[in-house]
Amino acid sequence: MMKRVIGWVYRAKYRLLGRQMGQPEAPPTLERGLVLIQIDGLSFDHLQQALQEGRMPYLARQIQKGRFRVSPWFAGFPTTTPVVTAALLYGQLDAIPGFRWYEKARRQPVVMKRPDHVRRVASRWKNAEGLLRGGACYASMFDGGAERTVFTLSTMGLPGLLRGVRGVGLFLMVLLSPGRIWRILRMVARDILDELWYGLRSREAWWRFLRDPTGLLRTGFLALGNALLHELLTFSVSLDLHRGISPLYALYVLYDEAAHRYGPDHGVAFRALRRIDAYLREIDRMASFARRPYDLYIFSDHGMTPAESFTRRFGQSLGDFIRACIAQPITMNETIEPDDRRWRSWRYLMAEMRGLERTLSPRGARMVRAARAYVQRQASRSLEPEERAKPSADVVVRASGPLAHVYIALTPDPLSLSEIAVQWPHLLDALIEHPGIGMVVGREGEDVFLMGRHGARIVRPDGQSRIHGQDPLTDPERMALEGRWLDPERVTQELARLARLPESGDLILLGAWNGRSVVTFEDQRGTHGGLGGAQEVAFLIFPSSYPLRPQTWRDARDFHAFLSRTYQKARISQPLAH
Repeated sequence: MMKRVIGWVYRAKYRLLGRQMGQPEAPPTLERGLVLIQIDGLSFDHLQQALQEGRMPYLARQIQKGRFRVSPWFAGFPTTTPVVTAALLYGQLDAIPGFRWYEKARRQPVVMKRPDHVRRVASRWKNAEGLLRGGACYASMFDGGAERTVFTLSTMGLPGLLRGVRGVGLFLMVLLSPGRIWRILRMVARDILDELWYGLRSREAWWRFLRDPTGLLRTGFLALGNALLHELLTFSVSLDLHRGISPLYALYVLYDEAAHRYGPDHGVAFRALRRIDAYLREIDRMASFARRPYDLYIFSDHGMTPAESFTRRFGQSLGDFIRACIAQPITMNETIEPDDRRWRSWRYLMAEMRGLERTLSPRGARMVRAARAYVQRQASRSLEPEERAKPSADVVVRASGPLAHVYIALTPDPLSLSEIAVQWPHLLDALIEHPGIGMVVGREGEDVFLMGRHGARIVRPDGQSRIHGQDPLTDPERMALEGRWLDPERVTQELARLARLPESGDLILLGAWNGRSVVTFEDQRGTHGGLGGAQEVAFLIFPSSYPLRPQTWRDARDFHAFLSRTYQKARISQPLAH
């Protein structure tokens, strides 16, 4: 009886909100809808740890009741979000060599946090049928063909993104909810306390704080943006569930951001999972009151491995080391990733709030413009150098965590290992011998070479490989792959596929993995993108009624195929109202 009363209250509340926002309900149906919730960066191992330690109590209870099953799975390589998202939403894998790369022919860097770069990549699949056709997409890189897209990079800034009162209404409805306001304030306070306790534990951090006390205010401002974004995200999904929209996709980045900064098993990162657990509870409850049955899938795109910074450990960046090895006058262009992930929430919010200016009084519109200008000024300080100017360099280094692409930009064509050796005779040996580099990958003719300190694997076009000397995939100090998930043959095929992508570097470098931590070419305590440890193994939580075996899937393309087959008929034919 109580559940029916609560359900009636929920439906009445969201029916009223939907009408106020000009978004009517879809007619009831018995066809099963699809809800995809992605938790960025959470490995299978760290999920298990969080469940066992009571960090995600709601999700743990649902699994214990038998509603869901949990499985590890390999989502794709490189182990980074854009690769897996493209495979899941479009069934495409061979267009993205990492989070950032360099197009030699156009002399243009690409970084998958810029809307224009993401749109250019997504245009390659304009003829592909996206998984989200007819549905809604929130906080993704790619839209997957969805009709409603909010906080999505591939559609951000395009004309008509804010139609009607969509973004404005969502923002105002969140602010008018006392429960959400309390959660937002609590989240902001917790983040400020974390910054005080963990961020100011070193003498250097205290000196920075004394020189610039506004840093704490900036922390609160960033925390407010993060809280607003995720409350809007959860509210939007709940409203679409009430309306009967399918499919729905939403990405939660709270854990990924904390794990990069503090480490994948740090208390701050696990606290982010408790917040996500509360959001999952709200979404799952709304699905149970919806006008159609829904299937909920919760998954990650990759894991996160404890990391040691190449620059901190060796006193120079990877680009500086390469420059020293070449020992000739060259121009170098290297990306050193700034800690700007926390500005992502405000970028999304400000992009959506542009429409708010048209609905306010002149004074109110000026306030919104001032807020957007402040965010843009602060965020511009963290723009990567390549984002400000097109690079013109002899060597370009593009790092994505523990994976780096090195481009010899003297020619627009790919260079072979022998051509690189002729140009700079000592470079390859120096890279192979460096203790922070686990493997060097390059091409020679149609073959791909995986090179370690004491030997190499040579991969032919037919996929067969032969080993000279010691297998570089079994070096206990540089690339101690335990074979728990990816055996040497699978790793070989993935690296060979990556090396043959036209966008990949002339050389591909992998950070050394010693069985405990991996060397990252960025300033991170938790990392992903390469090989070694928990970054390789994502998780999938799915309804127990489906006899899935994700362990047998190649990657996210097989998940895409399953979802396309299963839910093709469940898509609502009625177009979304805007």
